[in-house]
Amino acid sequence: MKTVKIYLIIVFIMSSKMLFSQQIDSFLQDYHFYKLLHPEKANEYTGIQGNPYLNSEFAEGVFFLKDTSKVKLPVRYNIYSDEMEYQQKGINFVVGNPESLNRILLGESVFVYLPFIQKGGYFELFESGKCFLVQKRRVKFKPAEGPKPVEGFAIPAKFVKEPDIFYIVVNHSEAIKIANMKSVLDALKDQKPKIESFIKQEKIKNTRQDNLIKIVKYYNSL
Repeated sequence: MKTVKIYLIIVFIMSSKMLFSQQIDSFLQDYHFYKLLHPEKANEYTGIQGNPYLNSEFAEGVFFLKDTSKVKLPVRYNIYSDEMEYQQKGINFVVGNPESLNRILLGESVFVYLPFIQKGGYFELFESGKCFLVQKRRVKFKPAEGPKPVEGFAIPAKFVKEPDIFYIVVNHSEAIKIANMKSVLDALKDQKPKIESFIKQEKIKNTRQDNLIKIVKYYNSL
């Protein structure tokens, strides 16, 4: 009798896993998520120094859709190609319909897809409300160079991290690139006197990430 119970429990667990897998398959098909990351791309970065990813390993992620649906999948962010990669049944894919997303939870970071900044792409979200503070991570590819007369050796291809770019998004559709404090005030011009007073009071001297978070959080509280 005990053996029968154990067998039934195993069957139930296996059935639940199969049903869950089918539900994910249906979800991904319904939202046009399937965009195969071709096998050759997995080896595309072999021999290149540096890292095109935010983190090389897949981590637990959650895709939140605009219709409030959500799905958990292993995820990693390819900064260089600006694609969210995910795994399903041991196969790597990239999100094929990013505009269906509301946000992506990747570890402790939140990413949003914004189609109206440049050609569209993924941005890390730090503050939201009346306006958003987002950050664009950037990685540049430098091709290999042949041997030079002086050095006498070749320089291998590599991925090089470039400075991140911050944007303040207003009206959910207009993004202002943050280059200095003037651009911050231009982005938040409807509350400029209060923002100037806050910056002076907090003795904020630059546009570091922590300072921008303070300013945008204050603006959203007004």
